[in-house]
Amino acid sequence: MTTGDIIYGPLTPIYDVVCGAMLQPGRRRALAHLQPAAGERILEVGVGTGLDLNDYPGCCQVVAIDLSRAMMARARQRVDADQAPRVEFLQMDAMRLGFQDAVFDAVYVPYTINVVPDPIAVGRELVRVCRRGGRILMLNHFDGIPETSNAVNAIAGRVAGAFKVNWHLHAATFVRELGLRPVAIESVNVPRLSSIVLCGKD
Repeated sequence: MTTGDIIYGPLTPIYDVVCGAMLQPGRRRALAHLQPAAGERILEVGVGTGLDLNDYPGCCQVVAIDLSRAMMARARQRVDADQAPRVEFLQMDAMRLGFQDAVFDAVYVPYTINVVPDPIAVGRELVRVCRRGGRILMLNHFDGIPETSNAVNAIAGRVAGAFKVNWHLHAATFVRELGLRPVAIESVNVPRLSSIVLCGKD
């Protein structure tokens, strides 16, 4: 049993309740920004229980990774029959992606980057596996985005800190350290605690 199974496996039964309907508008906006196109290969990092897998167009290939086998088992059950052949599930640590360089057209990271031990190390892996001219989209809570600076954010930050969530990852600094080019930023959900940060890889 891996660390991911130990930490995230027990959360599987409640994940959809905690991270489901309230966060789904952000996921849908994120895929609208990502714009998966025909023939593209997309990496989704931290697929969880697969809440957005059926929203991908059938014309692209999705590789979905997560640390938890239990989460991915739930995700497999959720995928519609017509989508199933186009989605590949792999148990994998985002800090050590088992892919060659530049093999994905786009990388999508929903609600994951501030729960990993080393966001910069993960970010560098995301950049490594994305092709030149591709795009990387992170859906996450970030500091430095005015719309998310509110009273609810301060309360949520204190709760998140108790669970060792990196609530103070600064968007502009993070993107700059990865050498990415910001393309679009949009705050999402109600309350607005999350933001879409879409970047291009030059």
